[in-house]
Amino acid sequence: MSLREIQNILNTQNIGPEELMRCALGIKTTEIRAYCILVNKGPITIQDATEYMNKSRSTAQRLLQNLVEKGLAIRDEELIGLGGYKFIYKSVPPEMLKASIKDSLDRWYKKMIEELDDLPEKIAELSCDV
Repeated sequence: MSLREIQNILNTQNIGPEELMRCALGIKTTEIRAYCILVNKGPITIQDATEYMNKSRSTAQRLLQNLVEKGLAIRDEELIGLGGYKFIYKSVPPEMLKASIKDSLDRWYKKMIEELDDLPEKIAELSCDV
């Protein structure tokens, strides 16, 4: 997410859940939709995901894998007949998502305050050739 996009979100009157998730977690709209499907449809297979998301199998797999890598989903293996298996994806609880966003915002706020505290010295160090 660009600095301009973050500024736009911070300056808006109403920040919705999608803007909050995009800004704090750096996830895309398609990933937010995939997470919401996991929350509302319960544990799903790739086959279910392609249907619910109206995406190709590879796109659905990539979206769900992105959620797993970002800590927003869990992937479990389920054994099926003759030694095969299938993957089942489920969301982390929304309360864990909330905690993750809060942690991210707290770290960001602390960093911004530290930068603000050092601002006078850093401005003095800037090259101001005119």
